[in-house]
Amino acid sequence: MNTNMKIKIKIKKNSIAGFAAALLLSSLAACGLSSRNAPAGEETLASLAEQFQSPPVQYHPHVWWHWMGSNFSKEGITRDLEAMKEAGIGGATIFNLTSAVQNTQAPIENNPWPEQTFRSEAYWDALRHTMAEARRLGLTIGLHGTPGYATTGGPWISEERCMQTLVFSTVSLAGNRPAEVVLAKPELPAYRGFTNEKSGTNYGRVPTSRRATYYKDVAVLAIPEKLDPKPDEALDISGCMDADGRLKWTPPAGRWRVCRIGHAPTMANPHPLPDDIIGKALEVDKMSREDNVYHWRQLLDPLKEHIGEYFGSTFAYIWVDSYESGDQDWTPSFRDEFRRMKGYDPLPQMMLQRLSEKLKTGESGAAAGESAKRFREDFREVRSRLYIDNGWKVARDMLHDYGLKFYWEPYEGPYNRIESIAIPDLPIDEFWTHTEVFHKDLIPRVAGKAGRRIVGVEAFVGRPVSSRYTEDPAFLKHSADAGFLAGMNLFFLNHWTHQPFDDRYQPGMGFGWWGTHFGRHQTWFKPGKAFFTYLARCQMLLQQGDFVSSDLRETMHRTTRDAEIFFAVNRSSAPVAKTYSFPVGDRAPELWDAYSGTIRKTNRRADGDSIRVDLRLEADESLFVVFPKNSRCAYEKLRLPAMETGGEKVLSVISGTWKVRFQPKLDAEFTREFPALVDFSKHEDTAVKYFAGTASYEKTIDIAADLLDKNKRITLDLGELHDIAELEVNGKSAGVLWCPPYKADISQYLKKGENKITVHVTVNWANRLIGDEQHPADFEWGRDRDEEGRAMKAFPDWFIRNEPRPSQGRKAFAIWYYFRKDSPLYPAGLIGPLIINY
Repeated sequence: MNTNMKIKIKIKKNSIAGFAAALLLSSLAACGLSSRNAPAGEETLASLAEQFQSPPVQYHPHVWWHWMGSNFSKEGITRDLEAMKEAGIGGATIFNLTSAVQNTQAPIENNPWPEQTFRSEAYWDALRHTMAEARRLGLTIGLHGTPGYATTGGPWISEERCMQTLVFSTVSLAGNRPAEVVLAKPELPAYRGFTNEKSGTNYGRVPTSRRATYYKDVAVLAIPEKLDPKPDEALDISGCMDADGRLKWTPPAGRWRVCRIGHAPTMANPHPLPDDIIGKALEVDKMSREDNVYHWRQLLDPLKEHIGEYFGSTFAYIWVDSYESGDQDWTPSFRDEFRRMKGYDPLPQMMLQRLSEKLKTGESGAAAGESAKRFREDFREVRSRLYIDNGWKVARDMLHDYGLKFYWEPYEGPYNRIESIAIPDLPIDEFWTHTEVFHKDLIPRVAGKAGRRIVGVEAFVGRPVSSRYTEDPAFLKHSADAGFLAGMNLFFLNHWTHQPFDDRYQPGMGFGWWGTHFGRHQTWFKPGKAFFTYLARCQMLLQQGDFVSSDLRETMHRTTRDAEIFFAVNRSSAPVAKTYSFPVGDRAPELWDAYSGTIRKTNRRADGDSIRVDLRLEADESLFVVFPKNSRCAYEKLRLPAMETGGEKVLSVISGTWKVRFQPKLDAEFTREFPALVDFSKHEDTAVKYFAGTASYEKTIDIAADLLDKNKRITLDLGELHDIAELEVNGKSAGVLWCPPYKADISQYLKKGENKITVHVTVNWANRLIGDEQHPADFEWGRDRDEEGRAMKAFPDWFIRNEPRPSQGRKAFAIWYYFRKDSPLYPAGLIGPLIINY
């Protein structure tokens, strides 16, 4: 990467946005940020046009590839990677997790490969196989920086190297009399494990009976027992206590609270860990340079030994996920570092705050005064400085030394976010399927000012009530476009779980109850390539040039050497026709449609220094409005003429009997004849009612010769359908329709007379899974999570022994079940009506 690029910022005169950009730039400069690792260049508009139909692999979305405990196989690895290549995925980030993530970690029992432990020879063999196969396929592989998905640590981290916190014990002494007392060793923190039990409304990290064993004294302070003790009234009497905690001291007049202060590990632990190291791993001290260097060496040196030939090429980066390690307020050098940076001892103020919390006196007196407020700010700054200088920068620099990139989600934690965003080679944000983008455009804005052209995002994180094998591309587009509008331009899809078993067992392994279900066992995996291609087209355009601005409601703007690029989205649930004004001077607009891969000319009106363009966007529809700087087009043959958007007339409504061929995901093919289109979930035939897979509808229509004039546009509107359709006309593919309105221009495929229309509709897993619940379970149920579903407790013996299923009515096999016998079915299939328009 070019290390000498200057930050490029375009600020309009008399612009509030420009002033804000300048202010942000000055903030970055104050933090010592530069444009290190900025891109060396950008594509020409002509090259983008040539690649728009089929973007090259560097623009493809990537996936989170979850390896669930010991459940991995070389055969499954090859099938997964080949499926990624087929689907248009550019690479994968490996996460080594517990065998069955529920809230966090709750292992599934009776795993078939118990010997395949974390970092066993079988593990290294599988990792070498992964790299060889990824190289063969031209895919990029990364690895999370700890087992689990949070945050930095592992089984190599001892309590001494763990995150540290101040602990203390107190005793009250009267003044003016000699005292000899043994100061109790402070109570040490408890290990917080993950429970399967429900407490209130949460499942989560709870204290256990296991406590820290490492402890080291820091100081003994005596603080006057009065309403408003001041920090400068505290006395350091550390020299009066021996190694056994025995204190010999004569206090001054009054009463004194003597505090034996030390530090101990917080016992924070990475999660959700592979089964064999649960309870055996700790988070590294985030503020200790020595311990962070140790952590990264323990992670990287074994990787170098086993897959070193792939470093910096196929194996490209280490990822650090969102910060979930809890608080840390101490490291062995903290007192000295604080004195060096701020010029005073932090310990008295820390103890005054701790005592007010312990004694429940509230923040009165010294704990709430101006000096205390200043201290809290100083403390945050020093802690942030140590996290950044001794933690995150150490990570980046060491990874560079090993030939790897540093990918990091720095959007929250006990450190300065503005400064942190510029540290990794790829700053990464996150968004969920059930809500808008969490952090709006903070990371893209700051990353852009720091010279980062590409901003990654952990995309489509799903809750169990919204992503339960019901999600499809139409559902995902809304949150995807929100991410693009916010300035994110490289998606890492959460998740693609590794499938190690025979393909009879589908949907198979999952990330417990979390995430969106991509992967080769998803019913719409193959037609879903159209959705992945949409993401790639958007990413290709949105990775060019510089981030200028974002209106999170409807537009985003980037500028390149030879074009101004605007991404426009209708975020509403109804079609919108409106006029957009673009401040681009006298330039001719083009409409680049990432859904279809087409480039069209369009009409415009000049309005001073702006160009006004009339657009009609369907619900959740998006378009790129591109303004080339050069009026002479180098890709004229790729541009279609401007298209009128109104005036369509109904030519005919396709009705009558339909022959439908059903290809279930997990059963034999069958055919049914329907007198009319019907919602599968309302059909009496259980094979249709609980169908998951692809159903192919066939119909012959007649087209008159006078309708085939080359200037006439004929479209087919499929009406209502669930969930994704691939359209064929006379045996030729007319595209995949993956979001409403399910409409396609079929003019070029038609001929005079009879025309055969085939609609391949793929239905998701949900109804099949509900259908299975009508039959007895042939495995033992684990913990029940109410509306979130329930777990398979253990792999059944018939599965381990490769025997026939005892419950023949059950077709699907999964480790997490979202549905019950009485769960409502979901609409499925082609419901229509089908209308031909011209």
